[in-house]
Amino acid sequence: MKKTNQTFNYTDTPSVKRRNRLMGGAMILAVGSVIGKIIGALYRIPLTNVLGAEGMGMYQLVFPVFALFMVLSSAGVPTALSRIVAEKRAMGESVKKYLFVAMAVLVTLSTLSTILVLSLSRPLARWQGNESVALGFQIIAPSIFFVSITAGLRGWFQGEMHMLPTAISNVIEQVVKLAFGLGLAVYLKRYGLIWSVAGAFLGVTLSEIVAAGYLVITYLVRERKHKVSGKLLSFEKEEGVKMLRIAFPIAIVALLLPLSNFFDSFIVVNVLKLRGLSTHLATSQYGLLSGPVTSLVNMPVVLIMSLAVAIVPSVSVSRAERDIDSILFKSRLSLKLAYMVGVPSAIFMMVFSREIISLLYSSLEEGPLITASNLLIITAPNIVIMSVMQIYVSLLQALDKTMSAVKGLTVAVVVKIVLSVVLVRYIGIIGAGVSMLVMSVTALTLVNVSFLRLTSLRLHQPIALSLFSGGVSGLCILVPKAYIVHDILALFIGFVLCYTVYFFLSTLFGVMDRQEYHSLPLGKILLKLHRIVRFWEYENGTHIRS
Repeated sequence: MKKTNQTFNYTDTPSVKRRNRLMGGAMILAVGSVIGKIIGALYRIPLTNVLGAEGMGMYQLVFPVFALFMVLSSAGVPTALSRIVAEKRAMGESVKKYLFVAMAVLVTLSTLSTILVLSLSRPLARWQGNESVALGFQIIAPSIFFVSITAGLRGWFQGEMHMLPTAISNVIEQVVKLAFGLGLAVYLKRYGLIWSVAGAFLGVTLSEIVAAGYLVITYLVRERKHKVSGKLLSFEKEEGVKMLRIAFPIAIVALLLPLSNFFDSFIVVNVLKLRGLSTHLATSQYGLLSGPVTSLVNMPVVLIMSLAVAIVPSVSVSRAERDIDSILFKSRLSLKLAYMVGVPSAIFMMVFSREIISLLYSSLEEGPLITASNLLIITAPNIVIMSVMQIYVSLLQALDKTMSAVKGLTVAVVVKIVLSVVLVRYIGIIGAGVSMLVMSVTALTLVNVSFLRLTSLRLHQPIALSLFSGGVSGLCILVPKAYIVHDILALFIGFVLCYTVYFFLSTLFGVMDRQEYHSLPLGKILLKLHRIVRFWEYENGTHIRS
């Protein structure tokens, strides 16, 4: 086992340079991912105000099916390609043939998926309980093909350790979707709600075409500039089998959560209609949960995962080097980071649920506003639970234990499907929110157990202190909620107070230590704050270690 407390300078060794390059590339991906995903999450706010609850319900009936077929058409191949290219490139082998294998698989699968969605557009809409969304399936289906092209080239560039094209393409995709999707939704609304929804989907298709075009041009320019050698069409059967063998467990993990949303798109509206709701009302309630509420919950999750991506990928390097101390440090830091960002976010959204929904989704009437507010209170804990669960899944993949994650997620999805049918039947749309929460808790519990079997990592005390800090900050922000009449001012003061109290208490209790703060972005600023709060640990400018 490798020692981590050596005192000599090794910053110029090849292994450290490789790790630095990996971390630098991961940071570029993190920045591109966070910008792109925040744009995508914010896009849902004006889109909901344009489409309304029913229109958003139509949008969300189509989108989970689209997301599922996107995963099916990629089958984990892009991630497998990036791993193989990085490995073979380090060994000095030609890697262009692997790109051909990957693109052949991706083009074949995506073409079949596109044809299948087009052919089944009307039956799918009918099975979901709203036949008018068939047009949405027909408009968005071609984008599946372009998504696979984008995914394959992103995998190639990442394997080449050239992360910038992936980051830029993420941003381009979201900006085009925002501009054209929102613009077309507004313009086409004069022709009816379904045409407005269709305009939003046309924006998605255009965004995928533009992103794929950017990556193709970037690849061709890079090929010409660097004169990359290698026979593209020369490959062995074993090479294709190897790629698919690596891709299979990755594909299953990537498939499970979209599969859960896919089943929801068929279950929720139909079961609500069994309760006596009209198609219009059932679609509207489903739209509230899957649109505004889920988008709000996902915003902090996107931030947490984008920050953690700069830490988690290097775990695989530490595993290869058998550096168990480094694995534990990076795992501990990733998980604590999820709690540090997620707990105050969840508390804030639970306390100010009505004010947040009312401010961001001003087009909602009183009834839908109350429903969305209640759903946000129920699902807000998922900010923490989903973030931590996904980090555990990433760590298991980095430790080459992907199938452990697959088993846990499979059980969780089955639990959610059963609960959705039962709870929605008896308590309505609130039951769908409860089933989402139970699925997340089940998944987190199972992947946590799997991870703990592999390592000695225990975080009971930091987690308990983090939750306690969140509880106190939640009590504090009840004051501005109760006594400040103006919603926007109450939200602002509550937000600042929530995060300030939480950060002060979590630092006071030592949830994260000095070394962990130093490893984060803005580490120097955080260390100065750490010094102010835990002043007794410092003597003559020197940190006293316990």
